[in-house]
Amino acid sequence: MLRVTSYALLPPPHPMSQPVITTHQPSLTEWFEAIGERVNSELFREEDNHKTDRLEILYQMIGLPYERPEPFPAREMMERGPIFNKILEERGNELCAIRLVPNRSDLPKLRQRGLTIKECYETWLVKQTINPDDYTAYLCPHSETLLWSATFVVNQEAIFGEIVEGLHSQLTHGDTKNILYQFRYDFDQWQWSEESPIARREMERIVKLIYVPDQNTQRSVKEKLDVQFSHDYLVGYFEATVWPDNKVYIIDYNRLLPKYISTPPSFVQPSVIDKTALRGSPAYSGVVQGTVVIVNALNLSTIDFLEGSILVCDNTDVRYLPLMRRAAAIVTDRGGILSHAAIVARELKKPCIIGTKIATQVLKDGDLIEVNADQGVVSILKPTHDEGRV
Repeated sequence: MLRVTSYALLPPPHPMSQPVITTHQPSLTEWFEAIGERVNSELFREEDNHKTDRLEILYQMIGLPYERPEPFPAREMMERGPIFNKILEERGNELCAIRLVPNRSDLPKLRQRGLTIKECYETWLVKQTINPDDYTAYLCPHSETLLWSATFVVNQEAIFGEIVEGLHSQLTHGDTKNILYQFRYDFDQWQWSEESPIARREMERIVKLIYVPDQNTQRSVKEKLDVQFSHDYLVGYFEATVWPDNKVYIIDYNRLLPKYISTPPSFVQPSVIDKTALRGSPAYSGVVQGTVVIVNALNLSTIDFLEGSILVCDNTDVRYLPLMRRAAAIVTDRGGILSHAAIVARELKKPCIIGTKIATQVLKDGDLIEVNADQGVVSILKPTHDEGRV
């Protein structure tokens, strides 16, 4: 029996993988570090640290719009050199995002978003205990609100992903509050989990940004970035946002992630099938049976969780990792197929169904259930009781 007595992570198997995590929803690289995937985390850290370089190359070569940052030596920014001091005086009240990207692969990337430039400098930047010469600082634009946010993958089979109204954290962190529209584009027709002409229009605008029909340009991009194209679309994992001024920005481009994410064959609409079954989106396939344990932030630190139980929760974050390791399967109310936790569930090879909307309401502690993550169906085999069932 496992009793989780704190929010501390299980120790990773290698000291190089020791995570430095300051939030319950860390970056994907930090997720990989937390599960002890040293090779993956090192590759992802290197890829993540240089994403701005790749986006700038694409900006120069195909005009790809992104949150183009102003780079500084970290010392210039942290010690308030003359260039950054002028920015503070003239633009100190502008909202920003600041990234401190290491010049060495063994150091973590540090970031802050959503404060004014002045607030970020006074409350965060000056408190960083790092050697400034080991880092390059990037000052990026930031918006408090977004019209739309999207996360998607381009591979040789299709373009697929999710788009939602509002902030991007709904996708990466699984913190979905608005309707999550899942889509698949087979390079000739679109499939949607739920029809929305506006969502489709926005995705058509977004994917057009990575469409490169000119073969000479494609060859140049391939040589420069070691990438592939599929039906003239740049292959990779992308994150995009639509700002209040209706401008579209690509905010992440990762060449590694498509290897870890298979193309969904179809989309499952979250629903209750009957009193004994419900549906959600498969994040990792497999069919298992086990006993339900409902977990939330209030009982997370004291829950008794037998190995092989089914973890059922609203949404997972890094605090749930010890339970995710021991669970036979994972079922959530919220989240999407490209959320960080869903990607980690695949890496842990745990059958996982996400975005059911109502699993924590329909299922009860002690229910014997079957999680069919091949079909996205959770079936109650032996309920603890019938009271209050949907």
